[in-house]
Amino acid sequence: MPRNEYRTIILSLLLVSCLAFEAMSQRQIRRTRREAPPEKEFAQDWLGISLGTIGFGRGFSISGKFAYAFEFEERFSIGANGKFFFDNINRVGVPDDNFFTYGAAAFTRIKITEEIFAQGEYSYTVFNDDLFTDNSRLYPSIGGGYKSGFGDWTYGFHVLLPLDEQVRDRFNLEYWIDFNYKF
Repeated sequence: MPRNEYRTIILSLLLVSCLAFEAMSQRQIRRTRREAPPEKEFAQDWLGISLGTIGFGRGFSISGKFAYAFEFEERFSIGANGKFFFDNINRVGVPDDNFFTYGAAAFTRIKITEEIFAQGEYSYTVFNDDLFTDNSRLYPSIGGGYKSGFGDWTYGFHVLLPLDEQVRDRFNLEYWIDFNYKF
């Protein structure tokens, strides 16, 4: 991906962040003196299921992720996830190729506002394709996301940029649609 496209993605994320922050600043929460804020446990666990990187082009691609994490101090979460990527590549005149890539990761999320968060992830992934001479890679990723919803269930999305160049040749950018319980 050329550098101009990275700049465009980063500037778009910053614009969305600024607009969301402005919308949040317009909203005011009022409490009466008798109403106390709810007490929160030291660490509250949350679950997430993500669907991502869906593609139709020269074949079909889909991926999924399951995350389990602990939220500390209402803004900071650490956790682990398992993920898979399935690719079916259609080629004319030869049999189709199917690749199943899987892995696990440790991650941290920091809420910037109630809706916007930043995420860092360190992944171990086993690749099943011809791009890599060795089948497994250990690599970091950075990104951010947006969540919405009320109560225990939220939904949203997040994007991750792998910082390893070979992995970036494979994934370019990971994008996920999230469904979270208690995040």
